[in-house]
Amino acid sequence: MSEHLTTASPLGRHFTLKSLLRFAAPSIGMMIIISLYTVTDGIFIGRYAGSDALAASNIVYPAINLVLGLAIMLASGGSALVAKNLGEGKPQAARRRFTMLTIATAAFSGTLALLAFAAGDDLLFLLGSSSELLADCRNYLYALLPFFPFAALMILFNAFFIADGRPMQGFIVSVLAGMTNAGLDYLFLAHLGLGVMGAGLATGLADVLAAVIGLSYFQRYSRVLHFTRPRLEWPALGQAMYNGSSELVTQLSVGITTFLFNILTFHYAGADGVAAISVILYAEMLLTAVYMGFTNGVAPIFSYHFGARDFQELRRLVKLSLLVIAGAALLSFGLAHLLATPLIALFLPQGGHVYELTHHGFLLFSFAFLLCGFNLFISGFFTAISDGRTSALMSFARNLLGIVVYLFVLPRMLGLTGVWLAVPAADISALIFGTFLLTSRLRDFTEKSGAEKALKLTHAESKNG
Repeated sequence: MSEHLTTASPLGRHFTLKSLLRFAAPSIGMMIIISLYTVTDGIFIGRYAGSDALAASNIVYPAINLVLGLAIMLASGGSALVAKNLGEGKPQAARRRFTMLTIATAAFSGTLALLAFAAGDDLLFLLGSSSELLADCRNYLYALLPFFPFAALMILFNAFFIADGRPMQGFIVSVLAGMTNAGLDYLFLAHLGLGVMGAGLATGLADVLAAVIGLSYFQRYSRVLHFTRPRLEWPALGQAMYNGSSELVTQLSVGITTFLFNILTFHYAGADGVAAISVILYAEMLLTAVYMGFTNGVAPIFSYHFGARDFQELRRLVKLSLLVIAGAALLSFGLAHLLATPLIALFLPQGGHVYELTHHGFLLFSFAFLLCGFNLFISGFFTAISDGRTSALMSFARNLLGIVVYLFVLPRMLGLTGVWLAVPAADISALIFGTFLLTSRLRDFTEKSGAEKALKLTHAESKNG
């Protein structure tokens, strides 16, 4: 019996707009929950440890982003490779490579944790810590370091739940981890007074829970993918890293731009400015979760059909997806303005200088929500079809080149207002570039689909002849 007959993946069915949304809904919910429990840390830090501790957590974030970037790179690039293998009718290869990626993710993230610990305070000063914030920065980072492998595995398994055709599994795990994180935040910060260290411990223990559930699921309960005897396949590992390179670029860029935001806001508004950008970036994470969740949810479907060479279906699915993104863009922008006051009030007491600074900046920053979903989707789409180079180029254009350039240019012209407008300006530039890339690839799919139809017709005529 051939490999192709040993598996029936739900990724290959015909999707309507309604069923596509239903399939992606658990992934969207999962990203919202993950964002919520990340934001929960910020809320408890701001409320129970103070604005300096909130600023410290933002200073440390670029180091955490490196591990997240590595995990997301292997998760997105690896799931694209594995889903493509399933579409090609190679389930055994898919399982073997999934197992290899799990081991590689744990090993790489553990190594990064050891390197960060060895770097010590030098790393924290490099990230922009002052002497006054050093203790809080140290407490937060060192509390998280032992849990880096579990955080990376949580991210990896979230992607492979979808590739396994069980997106709801990822949502359930995220809810459990989120509730655990929120409960421990309340215990550690509100009752035990552990400060920013308590927030790091709460996040780490929630990551352990999610990783252990994922390990158990793929060992015993998975539908198509499960752990098998691993084999070190350097070409496959390299392909997964190449496919997901744009996600690594995105996360590294977030780290770099967060660093620049911290430097610039400190220059224009002192520690209050750093606290303000911390809250805005937390809010951005929450309001863009829908885009990230949808893109992650539909990516394995694109990978499957790309592996099956069903280019006509790929074009149709892209058009449906863009409709969803457009609706989400309007919703996110509207919610940003409707909920700005209560959202910011979760982190900071109303009426103070930091609150007013944050509110003004957030309303300007929110114009990015109209555009960034399209850019995230375009980059994710190219990752899904194993075109890591184009995906990385798109991510670089938006997340690094665009934001960095505008952060250097706009504040010179507009002061602090230019800092808040840097991300919307970068999204405009990136969307123009991304539209060109996407339309070119869809045109290529049309040509390939027509060529394959003509080839099939020729074969049929020759048989009949």
